[in-house]
Amino acid sequence: MTILRDLGIWFWRLILANPILVRVVSTGGKRVQHLWVRVGYLVILFAVILLFGQGILTQSSSLASLAKQSTQTFMAVSLAQLFMMSFIAPIFTAGAITQEKDSNTLHILLTTPLSNGQIVFGSLLSRLYFVWVLLLAGLPIYCITMIFGGVTTKEVLESTLLAACTALVTGSMAISISVIKGGTRRTILWFFVGVAVYLLTLGWLGIGGATAVPEAPVGRLFDVPTQMSWLAPFHP
Repeated sequence: MTILRDLGIWFWRLILANPILVRVVSTGGKRVQHLWVRVGYLVILFAVILLFGQGILTQSSSLASLAKQSTQTFMAVSLAQLFMMSFIAPIFTAGAITQEKDSNTLHILLTTPLSNGQIVFGSLLSRLYFVWVLLLAGLPIYCITMIFGGVTTKEVLESTLLAACTALVTGSMAISISVIKGGTRRTILWFFVGVAVYLLTLGWLGIGGATAVPEAPVGRLFDVPTQMSWLAPFHP
């Protein structure tokens, strides 16, 4: 019991009661710019639903056709969310180090009794908190695609968790680069370019038949026949 209690106290101080996490979340959540980021994120998701789901509203067809259209709309929203997470997360996390350096508080932070783990996890999770809140805010929009069938609750949760993991990976990479390279705007810009090239290149190669798994069943992505690619584990 003593070991479990010590582990609980260690975990509590490392993440839940982390001073950096508590300070940033309690003060940053009141900023107007974060409000506009959430509004813009939701507007983009809703616009994607209107763009790809307009056939549901304008034509009266069978339930099978409505379910198919709803599935395609869900896929479009999922891809848009993944694309935005790949860029929103680095924007928030990279600023964690640059903000401390610009205000000359990084060296002061290193002299505090906080451990290295508390500083790292506090700086990372305090920024990812706002990104994950965006995902939770977009869940009601996802539920719109479930009205006409073709989309299950499991698929919605899996898509949300995939986007959260993508934000964690890209955010961790961005905050690491900001520490190693000094966090300059040029460095972060090239990181965004690298993420875009990586996503587009692997996505294009995955859609093509050259990297398809022969045993995988043939599916359809926006009415285009596709198969699972060997590159799937390396692409969100």
